[in-house]
Amino acid sequence: MMRVVRLVLLGLLAYIVSVVFLFPAAPLVERIKPQIQPVQLTGVTGKLFNGQVASVVYADDLLPLEFQNVGWKLAPGALLKGGAGANVSFQGYGGGGDGQVRKQWNGDLNVSDLTFNADSKELEVLLPGPVADFSGQIDGQIDTVQLVGQVLETFDGTINWNDAVIVTRLYGPEITANLGQFNIVISPENNAAHLVTLKSNGGDLNLDGTVNLSANGDYTTNLLLTPAANAPQPLIDTLKQRTRPDSGGGYRIQHSGNMNQGT
Repeated sequence: MMRVVRLVLLGLLAYIVSVVFLFPAAPLVERIKPQIQPVQLTGVTGKLFNGQVASVVYADDLLPLEFQNVGWKLAPGALLKGGAGANVSFQGYGGGGDGQVRKQWNGDLNVSDLTFNADSKELEVLLPGPVADFSGQIDGQIDTVQLVGQVLETFDGTINWNDAVIVTRLYGPEITANLGQFNIVISPENNAAHLVTLKSNGGDLNLDGTVNLSANGDYTTNLLLTPAANAPQPLIDTLKQRTRPDSGGGYRIQHSGNMNQGT
């Protein structure tokens, strides 16, 4: 009797393995498309275990995103952590990246060890209109992103904008701000709050400050902007008009609001 049970279990295991490794991904993706809106997938190839999507579009009115050649390879080790996971790679916005995504059985989502790079010029399409031009290369390391009940619980990572330049006409005449090396560090705190540290140096405008984010969307900004001696006059004039003078020749921005309410 035990021999029969072992043979049945072995047969079931062989069937599951063959499905995962040999079953094509396209039919499954076609079936789940209605459930994953507003995400749109086209050009699915490969197997469930290891496949690729030619185009992934997040068709959101507020922040539409698009990536190409999104590949995955299932990570069996994720089962030991109480979920299903895959190592993913992608291309988009003049660069690409890779990392691991894990979906817990309770629905929580975890992203870890994500590295990426992009051309800042390519990110202009995400702006709400032609309000600014970017230049410089962006790279980043996201150690952890955790969504609990579809709510952001933890974000821990660093984003670097190298040779950062912003050109804007938002306030009338064209204004160029050369930020040099611009670094953003996002660190989790208690009760799903986060601290965002902003720092730039080596350009016409040095930034140094923080943004405190609460789980309910409340935020407090405290940012010091210090123009270099050779900063262009239009930039300095804008700082005088839009910010508060601070000691040492700098200008300070302090503001509180709620991101969910647009304030």
